[in-house]
Amino acid sequence: MNPNYDQVITIYNCFRAADNPESKKDTWQKTVLHNCFYKSVIGRTVYAEKNLRMDSTYTVRIPVSAHYLPYREWIRLPKEERKEYFTCNQNDIVIRGECGAEITDSTPNTASQVLSRYKPDSFVVTAFSDNTSHQRAKHYRLGG
Repeated sequence: MNPNYDQVITIYNCFRAADNPESKKDTWQKTVLHNCFYKSVIGRTVYAEKNLRMDSTYTVRIPVSAHYLPYREWIRLPKEERKEYFTCNQNDIVIRGECGAEITDSTPNTASQVLSRYKPDSFVVTAFSDNTSHQRAKHYRLGG
């Protein structure tokens, strides 16, 4: 195993309301994953004259897993069976470490509140690639 894959992450998969006939709201499933790679880089960007902005860039790599399903397959599973799997998709939330919070649709545990509470060790997934067809180091890559 790659020695850089030594982090624990918590991924919150968003089951979008548009894909869920049982709910009119987004619902969230939490999965804790071990032996992952996690990297956060804080940089600064200059906008116009003298305007500075600090930006964070996140990269997570999850080793290939029999418990991963693409989103389109994951949403088709019955609710109880879905709990045995995780997926990776844009707008999911990743938190570094094992997180006990549950995301609900009410205060203080909305998605944005949980995300803010765990900053700077949390991010919204904006990029995903399935790199399991590689000959070595098969993984799922998340970026934000």
